[in-house]
Amino acid sequence: MQAKIKRIINMLFYHESWDIMIIKDHGIHLFPDNTLEILNKSTAQQLKKKYTFQADPFLIEKDDKLYVFYEAFSFRNSKGTLRCRILDRELTEIDDVKLEGFDDLRCHLSFPFLININNQLFMIPESSERKEVLLFQSVEFPARWKKIKVLLSDTEVTDNIFLSINETCYLLSTTMDNKIIIHSAEHLHGQWQRITPTLKVSNHHHRGAGTPYLVDNKMYFLTQECTPETYGKSIYIKELVTLNDINFDENLIEQINSSINHSDGVHTLNFSNNFIAYDTKINKFSLLAILKKLSYKFMVKYRNIYLSRQHN
Repeated sequence: MQAKIKRIINMLFYHESWDIMIIKDHGIHLFPDNTLEILNKSTAQQLKKKYTFQADPFLIEKDDKLYVFYEAFSFRNSKGTLRCRILDRELTEIDDVKLEGFDDLRCHLSFPFLININNQLFMIPESSERKEVLLFQSVEFPARWKKIKVLLSDTEVTDNIFLSINETCYLLSTTMDNKIIIHSAEHLHGQWQRITPTLKVSNHHHRGAGTPYLVDNKMYFLTQECTPETYGKSIYIKELVTLNDINFDENLIEQINSSINHSDGVHTLNFSNNFIAYDTKINKFSLLAILKKLSYKFMVKYRNIYLSRQHN
């Protein structure tokens, strides 16, 4: 009975609020060996609060500046947009720019997954409301982007992870109920085909939580713990042992949970040469929480109807 009452109270009076935390690691980070230790012991700086959700940070260091690409969400329009927060090396915030080239999609956007190939910067944002996986290219860093290819169509998947193994490219995606979907191609701009390898997994939490990293000839990727009761509860670091048309095999290396900063959740983690970024969740009390949630559901339903008509 108490658990039921608590769920009702949470539904009526609490909503999630996400923020982005940055750690300057001073060159001591050795992923994944001491990642959890650094997260637990280091003081993280929170980006200035401008939106209800500031989440999904992806990092680029360039010209003595740190560029944090992220999702910005406000209940005022109930739609995520993509932005870039610019900081200097001392983590003083310089600017916050909206990314251009995405407005005509007319959908919720998040998880701005970045890919650097031959000094060309690409992005695969989360655009599941359009039932498409889209590839964008940077044309004027960091703000201006252009759509160059529809990688997957008529496919509602979220938080796509791109990686390359043995001269084959892969997209690891998840359906809205957290089932893994895998596609392969000869190169990023190639023809993507779904594959169905036999899965040998450490757990059934497959939704992407950051960039994969190749360290000492081992490929690591991150997934987020999502359950029907809790979204974005923790992050898993996994080693990808085998990935081909026949087998998908991974091992669990580490779990990063919200105890790193005594919050209510964490679901994206990325790092660069000198910085680590993660997002963090607080369940925030508000007398208007239920109205905000209902407004969000209405806006999502409206966008889905609009996008469905556009495709038909």
